[in-house]
This record gives sequence, C-alpha cells and structure tokens, in this order.
Amino acid sequence: MTVATIGMADAKTNFSRITAEANRTGIPITVFKNNKPWVEIRPLSTPHDEITSPETIQAFKEADQMLSDPNHQYFATAEELFSSLGI
Repeated sequence: MTVATIGMADAKTNFSRITAEANRTGIPITVFKNNKPWVEIRPLSTPHDEITSPETIQAFKEADQMLSDPNHQYFATAEELFSSLGI
C-alpha cells in the first residue's frame, strides 16, 4: 500500500483537506515532526473495502468508549487540539 508523507506545519494548515483526501483514496498519510514520523492519518474504512478489518472494528469500539466517557475532552477546532498538545 502506498503511504504519503507530510510535514507538521502543512498538516496543521490543511488538516480538513488532508483528512478528506486520506478518506477518499484510502491511502494513509504519515505526518513528520522534526524530520521524524510523528502520527499517521488514515481512514477508518474505505469505499474499496468490502470487509471491515479487525483494526477498524477496534477503532469503532474505542470511539464508542470515548463517547460514553463523561471525562472525554472534545476540541471544537484543530487549533484547540494542537494547542492542548503543545504544537
């Protein structure tokens, strides 16, 4: 599978576009910080998948757990999220 890469600054600036592209193509995008792989942006499922992978099922379970956790912290914007992470 092809993997795309992008720098942290570009990821912050173009987060919506990048996530939409990852979801559309199904290709994960690795975000680099200080020239090192930092995080990966990948779709939970793609239109090309006819069978849901175990990883996707697990991700949905984790998302359900977060939603039911009254202490889970939500961020209205990517800037708030990045700020809370010190980025």
